[in-house]
Amino acid sequence: MHEIARACLGALGAFADNWSARLEYLYVDLGTVSGSLATPVIALSGAPLLVNYRSHVTDNILRFALNYRFSGT
Repeated sequence: MHEIARACLGALGAFADNWSARLEYLYVDLGTVSGSLATPVIALSGAPLLVNYRSHVTDNILRFALNYRFSGT
């Protein structure tokens, strides 16, 4: 099972008739992935060359939006 951590901070405000703006910051931590794979390359020992990998996946996202509200609805 994978653990996913996230945090969000945002602000929304109107600045004119029917117009508003939104600013959001999101932090996402998707955890660590790791594994290994055999490549088609043959090592000096005659065995297939193995590659090990490990990566910690995170992202920082900043979003800005302008919203227009149509009158009557």
